Amino acid sequence: MNRFLSQAIAYGVFITVLGIFSVWPGYRLLGEQEAIVSLTFSHAADRVGECRRLTQEELNELPPNMRKPDDCPRERHPVHVELRIDDTLVYSETAQPSGLWSDGKANVYRRVTVNAGEHELYVGMNNSGTDTGFDFELRQDAMILSGQNLVITFDDLHQTFLIE
Repeated sequence: MNRFLSQAIAYGVFITVLGIFSVWPGYRLLGEQEAIVSLTFSHAADRVGECRRLTQEELNELPPNMRKPDDCPRERHPVHVELRIDDTLVYSETAQPSGLWSDGKANVYRRVTVNAGEHELYVGMNNSGTDTGFDFELRQDAMILSGQNLVITFDDLHQTFLIE
């Protein structure tokens, strides 16, 4: 009986200590008036070259299972992305396309901690490989609340940036 009582007390002390350390000391990911802006998307940029229409003679030389009317290069351009918050550049990167032949989507992911409040957000993306600026842009004012995670994505279907 004495042995069971001492085991019960030992287990009780252990559970109490474990319970205390599971909530103390407190940890906060963000400060009192901070929030997060996340830029995250996967996007397949334009192809490096134009598709070429095959002639009938070229098609006849191919095996029947390989006959398709267009010959398109696989490789894609890198995707250059910039994120500015209140006219301050916080992120600039050129993401390379994935895949063995650089023919997949380029992945972009960045989290930035900001102070809560009204901010002007600007995101620009170049996916054509030209030096003429950005192919897609979004400039928008956003009220960011304390503790909020504001997410910026790119909608491939509508070819536009979204703020969620």
